[in-house]
Amino acid sequence: MDIQQIEEKFAAIQGNSTYLRVSEDHPLELYLGLNDQGQKTLRFNGVFAPVKIVGNALLIIKQVRTSLGHSILFSFNSQENFTLFYKLCEDIINQTDACSPENGYVEIVNRYNLWKKMFYGRKDILSEDEIQGLIAELLFLKNNIFGLYGSTAGLNSWSGPEPTHKDFSHGNDWFEVKSISNNKPTVFISSIEQLESNSDGKLVVFHMEKMSPEFNGYSLNPLVEEIMNSFAMDSDRDLFLDKLSQAKYSYSEIYDNYVYNVVKMEKYRVTDNFPRFRHNDLPRGIVKVKYEIELSVIEKFKEI
Repeated sequence: MDIQQIEEKFAAIQGNSTYLRVSEDHPLELYLGLNDQGQKTLRFNGVFAPVKIVGNALLIIKQVRTSLGHSILFSFNSQENFTLFYKLCEDIINQTDACSPENGYVEIVNRYNLWKKMFYGRKDILSEDEIQGLIAELLFLKNNIFGLYGSTAGLNSWSGPEPTHKDFSHGNDWFEVKSISNNKPTVFISSIEQLESNSDGKLVVFHMEKMSPEFNGYSLNPLVEEIMNSFAMDSDRDLFLDKLSQAKYSYSEIYDNYVYNVVKMEKYRVTDNFPRFRHNDLPRGIVKVKYEIELSVIEKFKEI
């Protein structure tokens, strides 16, 4: 079942306390409907021993006894960002389509535990520069880092959201990822530490162009979903969501308005001769420096 089918199923429901089964072919008794308060709800009926599950202001969770067993209900307590709730429903429905009724409850709880961080929404929205920068880091993680080190090690190498100085580091390898508007002649370095190291590294520059929301480019929400669905292990999904939270990201439909075309990505070898500030270069008393590097000057360091 996909998002559109889920939306159509909810649209067919006419009154409160009304539920439609997801599919007669699904092995679990899963229903979409409206609860007593008219909130969109995903419901599972089964025979299980309930465990403690904590919801929040955005997602209300109730577990009730029925004549045949128990029900667990996930109700969305908002009049916006329905897509986030639909995605949770889609994931639970599709990930349990091979479950037996005996282990369905456990799998549903496990899927919710992976998604719950997305429902602790932030009131603040990332700035446009932060959105563009996070897209660049996620693209480099997906298209480059995973291929170099694998999913788990690659994810652990991503420290961009954390209070460290390199966006990616693994062993002696390190990468600093920057995003700039296409045709901008310089790249901004926000601290000495970003390019300072005893070992050679890489400066990665994404040249990006903001497009209309209808353009088939890159935006945060689908990029996050694609990466999250690529992990084979739940622990990796959980760590990924932790890192996104540190980057101040939580799902919002606002981000769908920020769509970018990646014109090109360029890598520069940061070696001893690369133009950069280091602490040993600074006069005594200066401890913090921000600067811009002219891309034409570092052309000779570019990887072909």
